[in-house]
Amino acid sequence: MNSTIKNAIKYVLMLGLGGFLFWYVLKDMDPEKVESDFRTADYFWISTSIAISLVAYWARALRWNLLLASVDINPPAYKTFLALMTGYIVNIAVPRGGEVARCAILNRVHKAPFNATFGSVVVERIFDLIGLLFLIGLTFILEFDLISDFLSAILLEKFQGLFSSLQKIYLFIIVALLFICSIAGILWYYRQQIQKHTMYQKISVFLAGVWKGVISIGTLKKKWLFLFYTILIWASYYFMTYTVFFALPATSHLGFNVGLVVLVVGGLGMSAPVQGGFGAFHYMVSSALIIYGIEKVDGVSYAMLVHTSQTLTVIFIGGISFIISLLIGKNKEKEYVNSKAE
Repeated sequence: MNSTIKNAIKYVLMLGLGGFLFWYVLKDMDPEKVESDFRTADYFWISTSIAISLVAYWARALRWNLLLASVDINPPAYKTFLALMTGYIVNIAVPRGGEVARCAILNRVHKAPFNATFGSVVVERIFDLIGLLFLIGLTFILEFDLISDFLSAILLEKFQGLFSSLQKIYLFIIVALLFICSIAGILWYYRQQIQKHTMYQKISVFLAGVWKGVISIGTLKKKWLFLFYTILIWASYYFMTYTVFFALPATSHLGFNVGLVVLVVGGLGMSAPVQGGFGAFHYMVSSALIIYGIEKVDGVSYAMLVHTSQTLTVIFIGGISFIISLLIGKNKEKEYVNSKAE
C-alpha cells in the first residue's frame, strides 16, 4: 500500500471520528434550543474573545521568531504571523498538517530553510505540551475535590460489579501485575529484533529530537522574553474561553476555576486527531461543564459558540494570510529571476 492511499485512509478515519463525535454530542440536543442560544447570545463577549485570540496568535508569532533567531533565521514578525495563520487554516482540514504548511509558507515568503524552521516548530510544540501539562496539574490541585468525586462516581458505576469484594480487588491487581511483567519480559527477550524494526527506530529518533528540542532552549538569547510570550499565549487562551461564559445566561455565573478546567479539556479536545477539533472539543467541554451543574444542551451551546467563533476567525485571518503569502512569494520569485538575469 503506497503512502498516498495510507494518507487518504488516515484522513477519512479522522474525518469519520470527528463526525461521529459531533453527531454523538448533538444527537439528543434540541436544535431549536441551540439555535435560540446562538441568536440571543451576547456577541460583545464573543467579539472580545476573538480580539483576545488575535493577541495570542501575534504573541505566538513573536515567540516563534525567538526560536528561529536561535538558528540564524530572522524574518519580520508579519511574515511569521502570515505563515502561522496559514498553518492554522490547514489544520482545520488536515490535523497536524499546519506545522508543515507554515514552514513551507515561511520558506516561500522569506526563503527560510524548511528543515530548520520545522525543527523550531517541534521545539515550540514541546513547550506547548509542557504548558498544557502544567495547567492540567494546576487544575487538579484547584479543583481536586470536585473532579475526584466526579471521576470516582464514574468508576464506581462502571466497576462496582468488578470490585464488589476485597478479594476481587486483590485478584485484579495480581492479574494486572502479571500481565505487565509478561509484556515487559517479552519485550526484553525480543529487544534485539525490536531495535531493528523501523517503528522502533522512528520512535527513537523522535524521542532524541524531543530531548534535543528541550535542551535547545539554552541557545535562546532572550529566554525571559520567550517565557513572557508563553505566559501571554496561555493567558490569552484562558480569557478567550472564559469571556464567552458571559455570552450565555446559563454560563455567566461560572468562575475563574471553571475557565481553567474548560481551557484544559478544550486544549485536549483540540489536540485530538480530528480536523479542527470538531466533535472532540464539543464533547469534552460540554462534559466538563456538567460537573458544575450546567445542562448538557447549555454546555454544547457554549462549546459551539467558542469553537465556531474561533474557527471562523482562523478561516478569515488564515485565508487573508494565505493570499498575502502567495503574493509575497510571487514577488520574491520575480526578484530572484531579475537578480539572476543581471
